[in-house]
Amino acid sequence: MRTTSTLLTVFILLGTVATGSAQDVVQGFSGIRWGTSIEDVRGLHETARSGDIHYYKRAEDFYSIAGVTLSELIYGFYQGQYFAAYMPLNSPADFAKVKKHLDTVYGDARAQLRINQTIYIWDFLEVKIKLKQYRNQPRSKLAFYYVPLSTRANTAKSGTGSETILPLDPGEPEYDF
Repeated sequence: MRTTSTLLTVFILLGTVATGSAQDVVQGFSGIRWGTSIEDVRGLHETARSGDIHYYKRAEDFYSIAGVTLSELIYGFYQGQYFAAYMPLNSPADFAKVKKHLDTVYGDARAQLRINQTIYIWDFLEVKIKLKQYRNQPRSKLAFYYVPLSTRANTAKSGTGSETILPLDPGEPEYDF
């Protein structure tokens, strides 16, 4: 009987931890609330831009998920408001750990199959999480989007007919998010 109550307590605690982390992404990502004005975020330097979408990095930032530490965070701002966070994953093992974690916390993903990639998508309230896996490449990408702003950004981007992203520094990562 004692073993049963101990296991029940452990499951409740694990469920609370998973829910807590899920709720955190609803508010924002990496300590920045969704919709925050670029003027209110310190330490960013712009790395690329595409129309009204500007991409930034912040020195020393990292994100840990499922035992994987991601040290290359890219922040997306649409019309000066924070709407997205992007991170490359460097190995198939990291991809598997992160996907398993996201499936556990947010449920099974829906998948979109493309010619050269598979995109796994989780929707959680006003946040969309995408995990892109490229065929024949070890790298993959994780992205968090604040849907009210990302929808507007996607509409504006598709209306321009242009998807050109201009990197500001040579050697910056690909911005095909």
